[in-house]
Amino acid sequence: YGNATQARLRAEAVERELNEGKWETDPTVIEQLTLMNANVLRQEDELNQRKASNAAAAIAVDNARERYTDVLKVTVRRYRKNIIELGQLAGVEVNAELPHLDGDDTGLRQAELKVHFNFDGKGSIGLNDGEASGGQQVIKSLILLVGLMKDDETPGGFVFIDEPFAHLDVRNIQLVGHFLRSTRAQYVLTTPITHNVEVFEPADVTLVTAKKPKGARWAPPIGVLQRRPPPDVI
Repeated sequence: YGNATQARLRAEAVERELNEGKWETDPTVIEQLTLMNANVLRQEDELNQRKASNAAAAIAVDNARERYTDVLKVTVRRYRKNIIELGQLAGVEVNAELPHLDGDDTGLRQAELKVHFNFDGKGSIGLNDGEASGGQQVIKSLILLVGLMKDDETPGGFVFIDEPFAHLDVRNIQLVGHFLRSTRAQYVLTTPITHNVEVFEPADVTLVTAKKPKGARWAPPIGVLQRRPPPDVI
């Protein structure tokens, strides 16, 4: 201050402010401040830990996505190879466009394997069954199904198929039967009783069942027909 009077006046003003002003008088306010500061520091530490945890989780997710994408690429390439090979067994030209797979979630969700079939050189058709005849629909479905289970160690897995020959003419029954045997997969097929013996051509073992006759206690015994192996196998 410039002189003693200014200092005295300022001191009096401060004194009046202290006496007349509204101040916190709770004696625990210092303790509360200390606790609040400690709480803020604790929350800051917890926040930093959460940030570090989230960063580690993000790295783990990126690594998992990359591994998933690698497995997906291998799986799709193997499936494409399988259905092309099965198509060759069936005398069908199969083309499959590999999808573009990267680490983008949207791209992975929208990825699809576009498959086209060419029967008898009459032009390519897609997965829409409306574009194929009955026999072609069955062949397409079998190629896509067996291709899922086929790998280098197993020829085609074990498949249950309900009436694959339904509504097919003799030629298509022959084509489907030939394809079933060519895949070397194992099948359990169902078919109604029919005079067309072509439906039994792919079977090594045929089980014949019948409904229980009215009034009978039991259904007739199950008939078993087993194909006799070729002489050179015996």
